[in-house]
Amino acid sequence: MRFWVKALAGFGLAMASMGTAKAAWWQAQTQHFTVYSEGRDETLRGFAERLEKFDFLLRRLTGVDSPEKGSPVKVYLLSSEAKVQKLARNSRIAGFYTTSDRNAFAVLSREKKVSKFDFGAEEVLFHEYAHHFMLHHFPAAYPAWYVEGFAEFFSVVKFPQDGAIEYGHIPLARLPGLKLGTPYPVQNLFARDANGLSIRDGDRYYGTAWLLTHLYQYDKTGRREEIKRYLNDLATGVPNVQPDTYFAGGLAGLEKALNAYIRRSSLPYNKLTVKEMNIGTVSVTPIDGAQALLVEDELSLINHPPTDAIPGIVMAIRTTAAKYPDSAYALALLAEAEWDADQADAALADADRAIAIDPKSSRAYAIRAEALLARAQDSDKDEDWKAALTSIVRANRADTEDPVPLALFYRYHAMRGGKMPDIGYDGLYKAFSLLPQNPNYRFQIAQAMAYRGNYAAASTMLDPIAFSPHGSDMRQAAVKMKADYDAQAAEKKAGAQAGNPAPAS
Repeated sequence: MRFWVKALAGFGLAMASMGTAKAAWWQAQTQHFTVYSEGRDETLRGFAERLEKFDFLLRRLTGVDSPEKGSPVKVYLLSSEAKVQKLARNSRIAGFYTTSDRNAFAVLSREKKVSKFDFGAEEVLFHEYAHHFMLHHFPAAYPAWYVEGFAEFFSVVKFPQDGAIEYGHIPLARLPGLKLGTPYPVQNLFARDANGLSIRDGDRYYGTAWLLTHLYQYDKTGRREEIKRYLNDLATGVPNVQPDTYFAGGLAGLEKALNAYIRRSSLPYNKLTVKEMNIGTVSVTPIDGAQALLVEDELSLINHPPTDAIPGIVMAIRTTAAKYPDSAYALALLAEAEWDADQADAALADADRAIAIDPKSSRAYAIRAEALLARAQDSDKDEDWKAALTSIVRANRADTEDPVPLALFYRYHAMRGGKMPDIGYDGLYKAFSLLPQNPNYRFQIAQAMAYRGNYAAASTMLDPIAFSPHGSDMRQAAVKMKADYDAQAAEKKAGAQAGNPAPAS
């Protein structure tokens, strides 16, 4: 996440009253994205093409050539910024990115930014997708400034009319703080994260993180190698890393070089030509029926709503489902909402209704499995356990790239007790590999590794959460778990060196 604070003029426009009419929804499908746009937008295809160009840029520059696994990232373009803020339960943001247990998704506004010094929807998305890409392909214990600097560096790209993509441009929204003010002190940049900063210091922090990352990308002196060695040592777990020792003149010397860098008359940028890019096809189609009416209700459901909001979401989805009794999509979504609202019997009944209409509804089978697992835990009857497992298997067969049934398969074996079969671990690992950005899957796979005695690997698995630039209860939990796993890894290593048998994995 980042400081997506808009200018006051933009904020005023964003808080204008929302219309109550239901707009039409359109969908653009590409290799790595599914983009939903509220209202017919003739520029939707171009927006989706730019997203694919951006993904290609990240792959080209980072050397990632493996095919993407899992579902495309979902991007929702709402008609107003006020809607985005209401959904996020935050009146100070212009867009956000998060994960459900099934997908990674971003929510943005279709409104134009007020000025070139403001944040637009594309900059929001490119920043967050850079985080997504880093977590998927090269997660590690990076310092907070580099996590945010990497995302800032790639958030500002341009698409000239020749079809190319330019990158490395200075973020104009950060320019006043960098040029007119003073960069954030380098000593502080290395010493802290982005949590709890004021608006002014947050802007300086992100701007300076961008500047240092830009220096890292383009510097022709030894600074690039100094930063590279520092980042590599952190990522590979070198103990007691002291930043001052990596840079000529220490951090004070690095700050001097950084201040000289920003005072240059111009900074370099690069360009990928259209001939170098292969982005595949983009298909744009309207979304009709129940799915179009349920887009915003589904977003409310999957965006981690507070408990007291769930009954209202259930009622809204139930109203639409009643208008479309033959929609398996609506019934499966209703079942999921009812399950979240602790309405187990209703959830099971509506999941069965959805399956009767669409026997390949992975979502409906997954909710059915949830309800049957709870029943089996209470009864401990073989027939109930068997029914739950059958639903899990059918959910997986319906969609082999859905992480939910895979995680449920692991949970089924954990609930039954006894030694976890290898196939259970395999299921959980695949769920994690499909959506490594989801912190719950990362925690689960770390715990599974520790249970098998792989404490060092379990600790490393938690690095992206433990070293997150933003404070949270989850980060604190990851830090504590890492300390426990590190201690157990050291104890295991000491025991092996002393000739004692290592714990069975």
